[in-house]
Order: sequence, then structure tokens, then C-alpha cells
Amino acid sequence: MYGVIFEFLRDYVVERHGGKETWHALLKANGHSAYKQFFPVAEYPDEEIVGLAQSAAEALQLPLPVVLEDFGAFTANRLLDFYHMYADAGWKSFEVIENASGSIHAAIHKHNPNRKPPCILARRDSDSLLVIHYQSQRQLCDVAKGIVRGLGERFGESLSLRETQCMHDGAEKCIIEVSRRTDS
Repeated sequence: MYGVIFEFLRDYVVERHGGKETWHALLKANGHSAYKQFFPVAEYPDEEIVGLAQSAAEALQLPLPVVLEDFGAFTANRLLDFYHMYADAGWKSFEVIENASGSIHAAIHKHNPNRKPPCILARRDSDSLLVIHYQSQRQLCDVAKGIVRGLGERFGESLSLRETQCMHDGAEKCIIEVSRRTDS
């Protein structure tokens, strides 16, 4: 996992859940110095981000999926800003999602062939319905759902999500239907 995601998690904890002291406590609980730094383009073991997220969920006394989805929503703006060069300025939520694997993940993967991004395939069934097929060894579909919600917030779109199958229930991939309310 790239360090930029750790930076986003730090910002999430600091801004929404208790400040720097909480972040330092999470680092310590996971065997790090309270002042550990994560470098944006460096890679870190997936277990580290999972451990920090689990510790955050325990500290907040919330289920891990709730924390991961909220983190995803918080992260959507930051991801789009960080990777803005791979997105068209005229895109809205559906276009960003449709192009996530094709242009965004592919461009990032070109710079680091060992990287293992999630496979995100999106099919637009209509102007108001997008079906996402999400597959990843990390099984962070809750983060993906949060990112979709965050994109809706960023673009002022009313989105609703329905997961019809999930890897956490034994499926090969997650299928998420995203409905966008249109005023027509």
C-alpha cells in the first residue's frame, strides 16, 4: 500500500477522531513510534494499514466496515486531488469510477509494475445506474463504497449504493450498484 493512503488515514483520524494524540496512540498500538512518518510514494505492507484501521475502529468503538467506509468517503476528495492529472476536469462521479482502472490505475501501475491495485470494472446501465465489479486481494470494498459516496458529495450528486454480492461473504468479487438521482 502506498504511503499516501497512510497520510490520508492520519488526516482522517486527526480531523475527525481526536487529533494528533489519537493518531500517535494508534501508531504506538501497532508497534510504531508515535512520530512514524509514511512517505507518499513509498510502499508499506498492507498489514500495516489494516492494523491501523482495526485499531481505529476499536478506539472509536465502531465496526471496522463503518470506519473503512467513512474513511473512503473522507479520502475521495484527496485521491482525486492527488491523482488529478489522470482525471478529466469535466468528469463527475460515474466518469471517475468508469476510468479508475483504465486510465488512473493503469497510469500509476506503469510507474510501478509490482503494484497490485484493485480491479474495478464499471458498466453504465443508464444515465442513473452504474454497476461496479470490484476485486482485490485486500478486500477493501468498504473503502471503495466510501470513495463512491465521497465522489457523490464532491460533485453534488445524490448517489445510493446497493451491494449485491461481496467477497467477505465468499464471492469472487463485489458487485455494487450505484444509482444517481437525476432531475429530469
